[in-house]
Amino acid sequence: FCLPRNMHVCSLVEPHRLASKNIRSRSCYPQKRALFAMTSFINTELQETDWGHPDSAIRLATAVHRFPTPLIRDKANFQRSFKTVGTHAFTKPKILRADATRNDLKEALEAKRPLPEQVIHAAEEYLPLIQQILVTCKFQPESARLDKMLVFEWCSGVEPETALSSEDKKKKSKKGIKKERKVYKSEALMYDMVMTIATIALGRGWAACDASASGDFKVASQNFCKAAGIMEYLETDALPQWNARGTVSQESLPSEIVVGTCKGLKLLFLIQAQQMAVATILIKPGTPNYGLLAKLCLSITEKVEEFVNIMRKEAFPQMNKMDTEFFTLLTFHIYYQRSLALYFQARQKWDEGQYGMGIALLSEAAQELKFRDSSTSAGLPDVSKTQTLHMLDKDLKDFQTHLKKLLKYWEDDNSSVYFDRVPP
Repeated sequence: FCLPRNMHVCSLVEPHRLASKNIRSRSCYPQKRALFAMTSFINTELQETDWGHPDSAIRLATAVHRFPTPLIRDKANFQRSFKTVGTHAFTKPKILRADATRNDLKEALEAKRPLPEQVIHAAEEYLPLIQQILVTCKFQPESARLDKMLVFEWCSGVEPETALSSEDKKKKSKKGIKKERKVYKSEALMYDMVMTIATIALGRGWAACDASASGDFKVASQNFCKAAGIMEYLETDALPQWNARGTVSQESLPSEIVVGTCKGLKLLFLIQAQQMAVATILIKPGTPNYGLLAKLCLSITEKVEEFVNIMRKEAFPQMNKMDTEFFTLLTFHIYYQRSLALYFQARQKWDEGQYGMGIALLSEAAQELKFRDSSTSAGLPDVSKTQTLHMLDKDLKDFQTHLKKLLKYWEDDNSSVYFDRVPP
């Protein structure tokens, strides 16, 4: 709890808020000096401890997985391909601009230190141009005659390097070449367009992660919501139109432009936006609305489970291609967010004077953070043994210690002052 510096002992209400340094030889009301004896059991070290939620709880609550953006691997050139039909005074500048903006997008994606703002800007500049070329070819088939074949090559952003085939891995390891992500090829203009849209969505998610790392949770939440909206457009509009022609094989496409994956990623970005909303509440001064926080955290747990179910039922092949540690993080959040929901609910009950119920809920919150015995059993995964998630271990131990100390403090208070029944 945040303790007022000049609080005196004036009544029997909430003695757990008392600071030992404020207990003086003279009480506020001389006739009630006996009240000091009722608070003398309070341990000095415990009283000097800040019982508010620790910063580690916020850092763990906002831990998210950042997907890389897709990469362009081809050297497609609209000017060479539409050399004969693209000579019109109005058409030629558009084609030249499409080539220039696509090269800008390729360079932004392949930069040594790519910036999400540059990627998003380049993709948004290129998108209307590829859409215009696509519409022109659709309604003027004679304009679709090519002098040179167009082949678009993209690498997926949600599939790690380990998605390469076993044969490719052996070849690259023999040559000593660094592994690369799998390349997906297609001659369809629609393929280039939907990959550009997916790039904007993943770029928004990337920008949100950067904003979260800098503590700007409001901007992070807004970017995650925008990314979710883009994925919804792919799921409900762009991809169904393309798939309706019956010429698209789901296995030959990057995972982020498969309908089932888009549905899952839409929900994932909304989950991450909600995580940022929780952090926005927690960083505000004063006592937060514990009831609201408990509902938000429990909702996150339920939505993460729903995301996993969507991927298993509607995009299982794509799910197998994704990073396994990403799903380890999701499992971590299922248990951590449930623990956080119980923690906030416990604090709400304690503030309402339901001390026994608060202790029971806090004890249950600590139980949710027990590690599982194996990868198939229930419980929190041991993040200290993972390559990318081990950084969460320190904050997790800090939060577990906070729960343990707070539970002891409450139990001491209840057994000495309140004598409230603790539910089993």
